[in-house]
Parts: sequence; structure tokens; C-alpha cells
Amino acid sequence: MIGARIARGEHPVGWKIGFTNRTIWDEYSVRAPIWGPTYDTSTYGFDPEQGQAELDISAFVEPRIEPEIVFRVARPPRADMDDRELLSCIDAVAHGFEVVQSIYPGWRFTAADTVAAAAMHGALLHGPMMAIDHDAATDWIERLASFEIVLFRNDVEVDRGSARNVLDGPLAAFRHFVAGLEERPLRRGIEPGDVVTTGTVTRAFPVEADETWSTRVEGLPLPGTRLHFLPALQERLTRLIEQAAQARFRMENPDACKSAAEHEQAVTTSIAAETALSRLLLRDRAGLADAMTAVEEQVRTLADSWKSRPSS
Repeated sequence: MIGARIARGEHPVGWKIGFTNRTIWDEYSVRAPIWGPTYDTSTYGFDPEQGQAELDISAFVEPRIEPEIVFRVARPPRADMDDRELLSCIDAVAHGFEVVQSIYPGWRFTAADTVAAAAMHGALLHGPMMAIDHDAATDWIERLASFEIVLFRNDVEVDRGSARNVLDGPLAAFRHFVAGLEERPLRRGIEPGDVVTTGTVTRAFPVEADETWSTRVEGLPLPGTRLHFLPALQERLTRLIEQAAQARFRMENPDACKSAAEHEQAVTTSIAAETALSRLLLRDRAGLADAMTAVEEQVRTLADSWKSRPSS
């Protein structure tokens, strides 16, 4: 499967480790972790200071969200290394969300099924990589074994988890993965520069369109993550077309506005909505033409209704 994905143009960039959280083993009827490669088509870095990350939920099957700790590999590790040696193979750490998915209805599967399904990986979005100060290795090792993550849905707390949930800490989960890969090698090993996400710290939660999920990290010098799940493409198109039509109608008919400020806002909104449509349908010229036609038709309908209104 790795070979087939490489052949079609995808480039492996790291690994995901799954089912490291013992508190969810009973829920999924598993008793050990799994792992699988991740690719440049599903791994994204972002800066929380630039705003929240966004993801199109329609790309996934029964998606769930998992807050995780992510390592960047500096040199290949070995399973017989102690904590300090293992940490020396990692040059940076980050926090982010993995979106997992199940092609098996209702998340009912066997252990082998999960591996065949790319370890249930959908996407990984992580914040900035924080360089590890190896002169303070003892402090990092302690922090990685004791931190907590608080998870929010639409700014309401839904769960919190601690490092010990993840096989006693992300570093321990990383060692377990290294040992497993040594025992049963795959087509590709762990390479310098690989991004490895170590498993969910909280429970995994189903997600829906228009939800915003966020975290607060306690005990590690990492910023929280904020991710908004976009509506399905057609729903977004419908909203943008309506928004663009309403704004253009007011822009083209200043008398329909209550004030000059409202007219100015209509101009700004019209430009923004039509720009968003263009970006959304950047590679679909026919679809963009149809969308703009729909905008023009709605504008005409609004104008006809406004012009036929009873005079006061």
C-alpha cells in the first residue's frame, strides 16, 4: 500500500501511532497500539497566531478528532535506548489534532482491519514545532510524562486527558512504535525529518460540520490548537452564493440600503463573497461559471421584488 501511494505521487512524511490511549481500548475492542505512515497529502502545519485551522469535513468517513503530541525525528531511534537517548533522536515537539476515520460502519472492525485502513488516519494538523533543549532533557522527560490537555467543542469543555493515558507518555508510545517497527519492518523506516504523532490524549470524539474544536495544553510550552470543520462543499457554495447575491443587490441598488455605511459594507461583502467563491472553485471553471450565474439570477430576483414593492 505504501508503494502504491508513492507511485501515485504521494510522499511519506512520517508516522501515526494509534490506540495508544488505554482508556479507549475497551471502546474499540483493542489491546495494543497500531501505526502507519502519513503523507504530504494529509499532514499540515499551521501557526495558531494566524488564526484557526480549517478542514473540509466532507473528505472523511465517520471522522473523529484526537488531540495529540507530535515529535519531529532528528536521527533514527532504537528501541533499546533509555529515555534520554530516545529524546536525543527528537529535535522538536508540537501539539495538534489528528482526524481519524473509519471505512467500517459504526467503527466496528478487527485489529487487522485498522492497519489495512491506513491505521485509521485521515489528516494531521499540528502547530509550530518547539525545539527541544537537550541540555534540559530531564525536565522535558518529566513534562512529557505529566502534562494534561483540555479539549473543547465550540468553547465548551468536553474532556481532558493526561500524558499517562498514552502508554504512560508520548515518549513511551514512541519507544513502543520503534520496537514494533524493528520487529516487523515495513517498506519504509523512521527517517530524519519524519513527523510522528503519538496518539490521542483524550477520548476520540465524532465531529460535524461547522463545529470548532480547541485545546489548552497544561505542563508543556506548547500553544493550544483551534480547528474549524467546514460544511460540505455544496452547503458552503449555497451560503456563499446567497451572501454574494444579497451583497451585490445592495451594492447595485444604494437606495435599498438604510445608510451610506450599509452600502459601503455591501461593497466589501460582495467582493469578499465572490472572492471566496473563486477560491473555492479555483480548479472548477464550469462550477464557478454556474455559481456566478446563480448569483446573478438571485440578484435579479431580489431587484425585481424590491422594485415591485408597494410604494409608501
